[in-house]
Amino acid sequence: MSRLKAFPRWLMGAGLLLGFDLTGRSLSAAFALPVPGPVLGMLLLLLTLILYGRIPRGLAEVAVQILRLLVLILLPATVGIYFLQQLSIRDWLTLAIAMLVGTLISFTLTALLLQRLLRRAAARRGEAHVE
Repeated sequence: MSRLKAFPRWLMGAGLLLGFDLTGRSLSAAFALPVPGPVLGMLLLLLTLILYGRIPRGLAEVAVQILRLLVLILLPATVGIYFLQQLSIRDWLTLAIAMLVGTLISFTLTALLLQRLLRRAAARRGEAHVE
């Protein structure tokens, strides 16, 4: 029965994601922006959530399910590397460096965000500064 009660929240979260995706695509097409529509939609969603101050429960529930399937989203790109056998050593080196730098940037930003969130949580609880 609890799944039935959670369904409207989940539907609202999925609707928010779809709505921001469609808004981003529409704005990108209407103004001929060089930014892909889904990226623009996610930026609009980020700004909206910052202004709202929290993540709606339904959106969080949908996001958790989507993140569980992230491997399936990335799988075609991984399989596509198989078809890049004709690349030269220089191309492979460039690709490897781009992946390494991208991964390091992602790890760094994730660590900085986690540190900031831990500090904020500690401050809310009145604890000492977390280093």
